[in-house]
Amino acid sequence: MKTLKYLERNFERLLLTGALIAMASVLFAQVVMRYFLRSPFSWSEELARYILVWAAIVGVSLAVRESRHIRVDFLPLVFGPRSERLFSIISHLGVLAFSLVMISAGLPLIERLARIGQTSPALGIPMWTIYLAIPVGFGLTVLRTLQALYFDIMRPRPAQPQEDV
Repeated sequence: MKTLKYLERNFERLLLTGALIAMASVLFAQVVMRYFLRSPFSWSEELARYILVWAAIVGVSLAVRESRHIRVDFLPLVFGPRSERLFSIISHLGVLAFSLVMISAGLPLIERLARIGQTSPALGIPMWTIYLAIPVGFGLTVLRTLQALYFDIMRPRPAQPQEDV
């Protein structure tokens, strides 16, 4: 049970840490090979680019998990702190709708790429594995958004200040 709680709290963070370490290692090796040994890898920049794509898309779910995604907070400021929950729920519903659109648009693209067998130029890996980041990342975003929506709905309302009569 402790392992599941740990993964629930840190899954994206672990994935992103591994991805950034791998990307930094590949790019460091490329610099060493290119400038010191004069024999650069032909595949390192492509691999780093694909790792970055995966990290960026999975990072969306981490931003939702930690409430660090971009939000417009003008309306809650205008309508006061009592409206904050309503606008937070509306924001979550917008993220949820966008994520579902991205998943539904990404799946046919992946199926098409798998059917035609397109591969990357330097590494020769199937391109559908790169584009798989879209449904995986936005699937995680859907889960994290549903989680945040649940917590927003179940959060106790702030106490109302008492007026002196």
